[in-house]
Amino acid sequence: MKQYLKKFAESVYFDLLGVTLVVGIAIYSGYLNTRLDKFVDWGPWTALVPLGLISVVNVGLSMVSTRFTGRINRLGNLFGIVNVALSGAIDYILGNKAAPITYLFTFLVYSVAIKQWKKSQEGKANTMSKERQMVWIAIFTVGSFGVSFLANFYGYNYNMNLLAYVTTVAFALSLIANLLNTLKLTTQYHFWLIYNFVQLAKAFVQGNFANVGKYIFYIINSIGALFLWNDSEKPSEEA
Repeated sequence: MKQYLKKFAESVYFDLLGVTLVVGIAIYSGYLNTRLDKFVDWGPWTALVPLGLISVVNVGLSMVSTRFTGRINRLGNLFGIVNVALSGAIDYILGNKAAPITYLFTFLVYSVAIKQWKKSQEGKANTMSKERQMVWIAIFTVGSFGVSFLANFYGYNYNMNLLAYVTTVAFALSLIANLLNTLKLTTQYHFWLIYNFVQLAKAFVQGNFANVGKYIFYIINSIGALFLWNDSEKPSEEA
C-alpha cells in the first residue's frame, strides 16, 4: 500500500488528474464566465477582467504547488506564492475583509520558505531532533491560532459563528503546516492531513460533494507525500 501511495504522489498522470479535478470543480461551480464588474465598480475596465478565468487558473496553480511540494521540489513554493497572491486578491474582492491579513501572512511565510529551501539539499527533507521539533510546533501552534482568531474575528465583523470558528481552525492548521514547510520538515504533513479532514467534514456538512472529491484527493496526496518525505530522511539504500 505504501508503494502505491508514493507512486500516487510522484505520478505525472495524477498531477494531471488533480489539476483536472480542481479546475473542473471550479468550472462546474459557475466561476468561469464571471467578470470583475460583478463584484466591484472601479470603472468600465472591470467588465473586461475575466475574474472567473483567473480564479480557475489559480485553483490549478494551487494543485500544482501541492504536488511539487509533495515531491520535495522547490518549484512548489514558487507556484504557491503566486497562488497565495492571487487568492488573497480574489478573496478580498469577494468580500473577505480578513484576506489582506491572512494572505499577507501566508505570502511572507512562503517567501521565507523559498529562501530557506535554497539552502537545503534538493529532494531531501531537513531533519531535526523530536524535542526541537516539539518546541517549534508549540510556538507555531500558539502563534497560528492567535493570528487566525484575530483575523477572522475582524473578518466576521466581531461576530463569530460556527462557520467562523471552523474557518479559524482550518486557517490555523494550514498556517502551522506552511510554517513547518519553511523549516522543510516532514511533520507538516500531519497537519495537512488534519486540515484536509476538517475541510472534508466541512464539505460534507455543506453538501458540497464536488469539494468532497477534491479533499479526498488531497488526503491521499498528503499520505503519499508523507511517505516520500519520510523516506527522503533515510540513506538511499533504505528508502
